[in-house]
Amino acid sequence: MSGGTPLAIYDFDGTMISGDSIVAYLRFAHARKALTLRELCAAAAAGLLSRLGLLSAGEAKRRALRFLERLTPEAQTALDRDFAELLLRRLRPDAICQMAQDQAAGRLILLLSASTENYMAPLAGRIGVGGLICTRIAELPEGNCRGEAKVRRLRAWLDENGITPDFPASAAYGDSAGDAPVLALTGHPTLVNPTRRALRKLKGRFPAVHWSDQRG
Repeated sequence: MSGGTPLAIYDFDGTMISGDSIVAYLRFAHARKALTLRELCAAAAAGLLSRLGLLSAGEAKRRALRFLERLTPEAQTALDRDFAELLLRRLRPDAICQMAQDQAAGRLILLLSASTENYMAPLAGRIGVGGLICTRIAELPEGNCRGEAKVRRLRAWLDENGITPDFPASAAYGDSAGDAPVLALTGHPTLVNPTRRALRKLKGRFPAVHWSDQRG
């Protein structure tokens, strides 16, 4: 026996929910009049440049969230709290069931996401996970928690918390090719509703499942 702690590592966007939470956050902020139409368009332009490879994902995210600098702390806290409540209602039922199964199996539940801590922290508090590792706005653009950076951040978090992981007994869930480095760490990796790119690049490497968005 390894004597380490088995983990259950969950990606968020595309895995626990459908779609991209940053995009949803910007739309939510615009609907709440915290984000102007001009700022929303600028964020969309940054996202397009990133997809074309002309801008890093971290820089696109930094530009998109720049509007937060002019909000009062109270206004941002309310915005983030209310958006976290919205995300809570969007969680895939299969994700919730799987988390319960992992907890019953004695695994430490971790959220490991490229999404930002301003709304992920209140969400993680509502879900009751064992740990949250995500992008810190203050560290953008370099500190975007995606791809290989997820592995580095995960190992750093484990070291900081004095946790020795039992990776062979651990599980990981992700939807994209960018999640492959984390999936490959564990003995029980699962592709959830994988993107087409993930299926092309990772075909045969990890088992795939479909988690429904439907409740009831």
